[in-house]
Amino acid sequence: MKKLYSVDKASVSDIKEIIKLRVSLLKEVNEIQTEEEEAQITHATKNYLETEISNHNFVSYIAKKDEEVVSVSGVSFFKRPPYLENLQGIEAYILNMYTLPSHRNQGLARQLLEKCIEECKKRDVKRIWLHASKDGEPLYKSMGFNFKGSEMELFL
Repeated sequence: MKKLYSVDKASVSDIKEIIKLRVSLLKEVNEIQTEEEEAQITHATKNYLETEISNHNFVSYIAKKDEEVVSVSGVSFFKRPPYLENLQGIEAYILNMYTLPSHRNQGLARQLLEKCIEECKKRDVKRIWLHASKDGEPLYKSMGFNFKGSEMELFL
């Protein structure tokens, strides 16, 4: 039987939980290996999120089960010089996609990614890109992302 989850856009009040899952992700992919590194990432991420969520340059969607955040996503918006496929230059980078191991295979990452793509469409983003883990590649491919070098991208 599937567990019931709620999916919402995160706010500044969710920063602590977003950081908790981001740290779990970075530990899982061996990008954090010491307590000192964890403290540095936690502090820097807190500062980043407080600013960027407030000014709407970063959006996160979270899935909760019984008030516990169990899955997270993130999308960072920016504008770069125009190019032929994207004359407005508006792009988005998907990051911080992570689900706690005990809540995987429930479709949460897909739901959160769909929310991120919807947000991109609302903002008239033309290119979404990301760096996928091996575990994440099948999801991104199924959502239309294609490989371009070490990245995957989706044009809207």
